[in-house]
Amino acid sequence: MEVSFRILQKDELHLVRQVADVVWPITFREILSPEQIAYMMKMMYAPEVMDKEFDEGIRFCLVEDDANPIGYIVWGQCDEVATAAKLHKCYLLPEYQGKGIGTQMLQQAIAYAKEAGYKSLRLNVNRHNAKAIKAYNRNGFQTIQTVDNPIGNGYFMNDFVMEKILDS
Repeated sequence: MEVSFRILQKDELHLVRQVADVVWPITFREILSPEQIAYMMKMMYAPEVMDKEFDEGIRFCLVEDDANPIGYIVWGQCDEVATAAKLHKCYLLPEYQGKGIGTQMLQQAIAYAKEAGYKSLRLNVNRHNAKAIKAYNRNGFQTIQTVDNPIGNGYFMNDFVMEKILDS
């Protein structure tokens, strides 16, 4: 399947939220409570949050099928390691999963990181998101750390930190 990738301008960030509104409840329904999903959606996808991230250098890329938004990748500088890029978000609508598009998305994120001169690409993934972990492993990412990050309201992000060393 032929999909396209497009870096978004600030006034287009609502397209990411549009996809997130569909994919998040499905992705996390077995892992997180509906209350935590709602809390995290507001925490990460409120317009003012995404605008601030954009202004701080975070980049948003929309994945499209015939100009229809079907997924997104979000990346930027990794706060913990200067030579690493951080893949903050990588989501694809359920009906497009299992068709190799997720791998294309990861390859695109890797290309962006290499282009920017980073030596590695890091990401956090929920420890119970087996499908995503399998996809990341298949694409050369390795688990380097286990973290429990408090995010407020008594909630935690129980994640694996995964990393892929980029070829120069």
